[in-house]
Amino acid sequence: MYADLHIHSHYSDSTRSPEEIVKKARELGIDLLCVSDHNTTAAYNELIPLCKANQIKLIRGAEISTSFEDKEFHVLAYDFNFENKEIIDICKQCETVYADIDFELIKKMSVDYKEISIEDFNSYNRNLKNGGWKGFDYLKTKNLVIDVNSFFKLISDYNIKPKNSFPSIEYVISVIHNANGKAVIAHIGETMKNNLFEIEPRLKKLENMGVDGFECYYTTHTEETTNVLIDFCQKNNMLITIGNDDHGGFNNRSNVIYEMGAIKVDFSKLNLKDIEILG
Repeated sequence: MYADLHIHSHYSDSTRSPEEIVKKARELGIDLLCVSDHNTTAAYNELIPLCKANQIKLIRGAEISTSFEDKEFHVLAYDFNFENKEIIDICKQCETVYADIDFELIKKMSVDYKEISIEDFNSYNRNLKNGGWKGFDYLKTKNLVIDVNSFFKLISDYNIKPKNSFPSIEYVISVIHNANGKAVIAHIGETMKNNLFEIEPRLKKLENMGVDGFECYYTTHTEETTNVLIDFCQKNNMLITIGNDDHGGFNNRSNVIYEMGAIKVDFSKLNLKDIEILG
């Protein structure tokens, strides 16, 4: 049995609908999946009946943005109470941070580009099939960005700083636990550029904060990073998960394909402990 526990839908920044995700999973022989959209669980009203109808097992989850050592770190929250008010509030806080970045960028760019304005941006409705988010999609329709890297170059060039910050990783972990969920650190290898000198000292620190596991198998993790993460999780009886960070092609780069099935690992190599699996 194969699993992919880090997939995105068009309810966050993917090009794919829940129906398209389930269809793709069936084509690829993915038996267990989790749609972990950024700071939202909106896809699950569609996903649960779709997975049931297609005999695909499902773990409920989301990917939550946090702040750790002045970096943006993502935490995969699995099997938590979707009605938990603290998590709902955290997700709203994170979305506000991203929305403020979009707003400030458009405001500054409107001075240099007469074809854009705050008024025009505020009335713009994102095309879900394009993937991404409102600020990116808006600027792409104006031919001012072509991909994710070009968007973030503008963020840097215009020195955009969010007015608010993401919640601390310690707080997010505690809230996930209060909602009866599990907290797994997403793609630490990618976040820290597969630098083991940076990664290894932080594993114990994160464990001490209450992290339940790590996304050991991930699209851009080197073999060395993967082995270090697996070894740490096995020695400390922590969750071992897999994710390809599929965005329906939106986040693909010339040298990296983030797609379901890009890396396949037999279910027996994972450690999901008592996470509830639907179906």
